[in-house]
Amino acid sequence: MLSALERGLKKFDIDFYLVGAVARDVWMSAIHGIPPSRITGDIDFAVFINDKGTYEALKKYLIETEGFHPYKGNAFVLVWNGFIQVDLLPFGEIEGKGAHVKVEGTGLTDVSVPGFKEIYDFGLPEAELEGKHHFKFCTLPGIVLLKLMAYEDRPEIRRDDIKDISKILKHFFDMYAEEIYANHLDLFGQDQELHMIAARVMGRDMAKIARLNKELFGRISALLDKNTVNPATSDVSKIMAEFFDNTVQDSMDMLIEIKVGFME
Repeated sequence: MLSALERGLKKFDIDFYLVGAVARDVWMSAIHGIPPSRITGDIDFAVFINDKGTYEALKKYLIETEGFHPYKGNAFVLVWNGFIQVDLLPFGEIEGKGAHVKVEGTGLTDVSVPGFKEIYDFGLPEAELEGKHHFKFCTLPGIVLLKLMAYEDRPEIRRDDIKDISKILKHFFDMYAEEIYANHLDLFGQDQELHMIAARVMGRDMAKIARLNKELFGRISALLDKNTVNPATSDVSKIMAEFFDNTVQDSMDMLIEIKVGFME
């Protein structure tokens, strides 16, 4: 599947990176050996597209030449071998107002991709698989940004995004220790617990991406503001507390550290 997809992307000179649950698992399972909490049935790629014609040509090539099949319920999804869903999420000049992309097809034809271009522009790590597949994948702060926005768009069905964020925060200090010790020594010596230091660093690095777009920065700021006023009204903290099995106030304190780092 990766070989087929890479041939199509190379043919049309399209850059891409891995997002979603598989990007999360590259960080947590492949790199750091942390068992996945849930398995996803799809693979999400952000594809850098400047016009709709190129996107439609890519899909046509993958279907007619590489054996992918269209998915009636979603114009951004192709199916490989009858069961692997590959989401090709376009970003770049193809985006319209509000980071929306609308394409031809059946089912879902309009998708919102805020943050994709900023994450790409800020810089991405690269991975190698089996010595032949080379791909970029989303950073941990980028994953948290995208999951916060996905939750805000559909809070009634996206609770798992906040639990994914919680799992990242649980292990973030260990996964990010080299970066923290190299660039955030100012946070030590204040009797802060390591997971709180990690949350502050998460906020700082999320802000580096979000500040590339004033609207994106404002959206995340507003979400953090809304959820750090009172435990009784912080829906994000309530879901985090379910994951950590602690009090809503404890979880909100972590969210406050993210906010402080984000606004620094």
